[in-house]
Amino acid sequence: MPGRHAVSAIAAGVALAAIAAHVHAAPAAVPVRPAAARGGGTLSCAGLEALWASVGGSRGAAFTAAEIAMAESSGRQYATNLNGGRSTDRGYWQVNSVHGSLSTYDPAGNARAAVLLSSDGTNWSPWVTYQTGAYQGKC
Repeated sequence: MPGRHAVSAIAAGVALAAIAAHVHAAPAAVPVRPAAARGGGTLSCAGLEALWASVGGSRGAAFTAAEIAMAESSGRQYATNLNGGRSTDRGYWQVNSVHGSLSTYDPAGNARAAVLLSSDGTNWSPWVTYQTGAYQGKC
C-alpha cells in the first residue's frame, strides 16, 4: 500500500510544519520599553523625559528635567565638563563628581542621580542653568 505511506508522510510533514511555526512564532504581548526610555547616545527632549520617568522621576517634573538636561549637555550621554581640575560634570544632567558614584555616564544612573539631587524635580538649585534661567525654552 504505497499510497497509504505517502499520505502519512504528508500528514506528518504538515503537522511538523505547524509545530515549527508555533515554536518559532514571536511571543505575544511581550512589553518592550522604547529605546528612549532606556537612554543612551544623544537624546531629544522627549527621550530625556522618557528616561527621567523610566527611573521613577515625577512625570510632572519631566519636562523641566529634560530642559535642564538639554541646557547642561545638549542631550549628549557622554557630555563632560572639567571644572579646572577640581571636579568633573558627567552625563545628561552633568552630575558633578563631588557626588561620587552618582556622577556617571550610565543613562539610568545619571537620571536617577538627577532625580535624587533635585528631590524628584522640586529643587533644581544645584544646576547653574536653572539658577540663570538658561534652561528655559530648550524643549
